[in-house]
Amino acid sequence: MKRKIIFPVISFIGVLLLFSACNKAKEDYYKRPTWLEPPIYQQLQDKGNFTDYLALVDEAGFKETLSKAGYYTVFAPNDDAFSRYFQKEGISSVDQIDSLTAQGIVRYSIVYNAFFKDALDDYQNSSLDTTQTYDVAFKRRTMYYKWVYNENVDGTQTKVIDQNGVPELPDQGIPFSSDDNNNKHIPYFTDNFFATKGLSSYDYNYFFPDKEFTGFNVYDAKVVAPDLRAENGVIQVVDEVIPPLPSLEDYITKNPDYSAFYDLIKQYMLRYTLAPQSFLDRYAQYNGSSANVYIKMYPNLNFGLNCENFMKYASSGSTYDAQKDGWTIFAPNNAATNDFIQNKLLQHYPSIDVLPTELIAEFINAHLFRTTVWPSHFQTTTNYYGEPARFDPESNIIEKEIGSNGMFYGTNIVQKTDAFYTVLGQVILDPQYSLMTQALKSSNIYDILKNPKLKMTIFLLKNSDFENLGLNYDGSTNSWELTNPDLGTNATLALNRIVKMNMFLGDEYTDFKGNGLLKTYSGEYVRYQNGVMYGAGNYQKGQIVFPFNQNTDATNGITYSINKPLYYSTKEIGYDIELNQNSFSEYYKYLKKAAQSLPGFIYDLDTKIITSIKSGEMNTLLIPCDTAIEGAVRDGYLPPITAQNFTQDQLQQVSDFINYHCINGQIIVPGSGFDGTARTLYQTSDGATFLHVTSSENDLTIIDDYNRDVHLIYNKSDILSNNAIIHVTDNYLKYKK
Repeated sequence: MKRKIIFPVISFIGVLLLFSACNKAKEDYYKRPTWLEPPIYQQLQDKGNFTDYLALVDEAGFKETLSKAGYYTVFAPNDDAFSRYFQKEGISSVDQIDSLTAQGIVRYSIVYNAFFKDALDDYQNSSLDTTQTYDVAFKRRTMYYKWVYNENVDGTQTKVIDQNGVPELPDQGIPFSSDDNNNKHIPYFTDNFFATKGLSSYDYNYFFPDKEFTGFNVYDAKVVAPDLRAENGVIQVVDEVIPPLPSLEDYITKNPDYSAFYDLIKQYMLRYTLAPQSFLDRYAQYNGSSANVYIKMYPNLNFGLNCENFMKYASSGSTYDAQKDGWTIFAPNNAATNDFIQNKLLQHYPSIDVLPTELIAEFINAHLFRTTVWPSHFQTTTNYYGEPARFDPESNIIEKEIGSNGMFYGTNIVQKTDAFYTVLGQVILDPQYSLMTQALKSSNIYDILKNPKLKMTIFLLKNSDFENLGLNYDGSTNSWELTNPDLGTNATLALNRIVKMNMFLGDEYTDFKGNGLLKTYSGEYVRYQNGVMYGAGNYQKGQIVFPFNQNTDATNGITYSINKPLYYSTKEIGYDIELNQNSFSEYYKYLKKAAQSLPGFIYDLDTKIITSIKSGEMNTLLIPCDTAIEGAVRDGYLPPITAQNFTQDQLQQVSDFINYHCINGQIIVPGSGFDGTARTLYQTSDGATFLHVTSSENDLTIIDDYNRDVHLIYNKSDILSNNAIIHVTDNYLKYKK
């Protein structure tokens, strides 16, 4: 008889018991902790006063999302909130809410990531940014997005996707991400955020006058039960149902009171461009069939009205920057817009269709602020042009809304943008000055003229003035051509110099009577005399300039029409010395004798160049009168002029004399108020030499190295030259040898 083998049986039972014990330990280890709160859905269900909200959650297909693992913040409206919503919508129960509306309410109530109130207003930085900023956020990205929709484009039903990015600078290309759904954000307002931003209940009640600011509001709702902890997130109970908020585009397109303003945007600023292939492939995969989808974008605006992101795709942007900032639009109503079009934009144009698009863009963009403009901060928040919101919050704002991507203000006046109300407006709004407009841009002076704090007097240059000067603009190459040798060979330099010669700092020039000099914006001087004017170039051609049609409407100065432009001379300073040699014949004799002794060392009779004086630099040439020259000879500062040529030593003596009498780097004239040291062209072994110059109304007092006073002979001075001025003095300047 075989012996019974029981060991394996015992071993097997032992193994079973062992495994059973291990599994139990494992189950106990992974068992849901007793202290863990239920998931969001189950917790709301247990509370019993969220039946309407949960009915929409079920209809929208989000029961599983809110019942299982996750990390969400849910702004959950209670049943009392839905009772008010039903009354407002004219319905009696949640059953009358269609599935699309249900989807919107539910998706918009769910925010990515879980936040208690204390952290909700902290800026959630990207994983690459280790800094943390507290109490500066007032929006969070929700699960709701619009994605592809149908729109009538030029009479054709077209599939459209909204612009989801904004460039760093408005004139750069529009960024678009194929993976970004352009999710809407939901705004909330906490006491800590308001304190950080310097805001008060006024800023909340401005939008919601019938609501109480409690220190924790979500749009127009109060958070009545904050920070309910759930297994998969945080519940913030609100007392109002908050459907997805409109974008700024939605607000302006659906309100006919602003149709004139939006018509300008739609007709001249809106573009549709085919989405990239990566997005078309994604759409085909999602939709089951391919189709062309077009990006709806606003490339000429400072931001896209339909962009739910902030500066996310700009170089300075971040994935989460819409949490702490957004767009703002001040939309003038039809009466204000139409009045501005007729009385400002179309002063000199027959219709809006022939108006340059850039002027329309300038007008619209003045009303678009690339930041959030709070009601109490109108005067301290600026648009892209650096202008504050020039509206009275109480009398000029006729509608105010908080949208998903920014603030909407309807206004009864237009933003008085500096481009149209400064001296620049006199140029850019008149087609006969279109070349001057381009010249201002090419010379980087455009923005200077619209600075309201910089007082200016401007002579307006007509298109024909540029043509007569030989300055022609080629729009196809965005370049200027110079065909007038009298202005030199460099078109850019000539253009810049001409424009600045017809600009003056200050707005006190109401007439040009009397006799004197005016300093132009270029630093050169022009002369006025009994109502007429001329620059060095005009004088050499025997031309005079008549300013007329004075206009004082600009906020920062005066403009004049002129019969011809003021312009400069390209001739060397020796040309003007020879032209006026009767006033200083002895001085000219030394130039001439030096040129004959050694051509070009000091002076060249053919080119009229004084070797040490560079025509591209500002210079003030002080020429002693004939009596003073005789004194310099007696004192040994100049050699006598004899029949023989100057020796090398004598040439150096003449050169030193001329250089000490030339102030280099600036033009100094009587009446300029100058009082200080001025560098001369004379160099010693110790370096540069200086004079002390004091300007009075009709004189300059010049003190030399020996503390001697020298003065101007006023009626012979102020001779205009190329980047220079020539004065005649009553004595010579004595320098240390």
